[in-house]
Amino acid sequence: MPKSPISTGSTPPKRQFAPDVTAGLRDASIVGAGYIPLGAGFGMLLSAQGIAWWWSPICALIVYSGSLQYLAVDLFLASTSLGATAAASFFVNFRHVFYGLSFPLDLVKNRLARAYCVHALTDEAYALIVSRPRQELTGRRIVITQLGCHLYWIVGCTIGALVGSSLTFSPTMLETVSFTLTALFVVLAIESLKSSKAHASLIIALACAAITLLFTKDGMLVVSLTAYALLVSTLAIYKVRKERPTRRGVDHV
Repeated sequence: MPKSPISTGSTPPKRQFAPDVTAGLRDASIVGAGYIPLGAGFGMLLSAQGIAWWWSPICALIVYSGSLQYLAVDLFLASTSLGATAAASFFVNFRHVFYGLSFPLDLVKNRLARAYCVHALTDEAYALIVSRPRQELTGRRIVITQLGCHLYWIVGCTIGALVGSSLTFSPTMLETVSFTLTALFVVLAIESLKSSKAHASLIIALACAAITLLFTKDGMLVVSLTAYALLVSTLAIYKVRKERPTRRGVDHV
């Protein structure tokens, strides 16, 4: 006899593959609108320095950091030591350390996929994914979103490198294009704030940035992010300890 389509006590079906892929690609397309022109700017910069075009997609694949990739061109041409390059990379991408505190990496179960998500974590990808409600996210959707963003960047860098030799390089043009990603990140951050309602965190972050800026400009990002992380961690620990006696009392009732 054929089995009944209605079964009791069975586990719920797993989420289908296609919807996650579609949602991830749709999310990535938002960032891709800015990644392609900015990546093209990097490719043109690389070609203007007389570097072979195929270095552009290699850098986009391995480095994958807009600001660091632009800086890497100068470091490469100046034959900067490995130690100095590592130090510059650390301070330029120091903010990524704090992204990991709230990035939903726990949803990605595969180890290789998790390693890639750490490598492909950019400002825009972080803001884009964190702004989504957690119940809508899956590990597959996160990976597809970051992979899509990465591919947009690689395509942009490759196109720029290929056509860069036939165009006149203009630093002003690159500054204009780079502003589009800054504006995009601000918009995504506002959307994330609206969905999380984390007004206290915003006030603390602005206060840390403003106070730090009074004392240092060059190290403002590193110092303010460190101060913010320490303050938020302290408040979180205090909140947990304050609620602990109440929870114990409830457990014994």
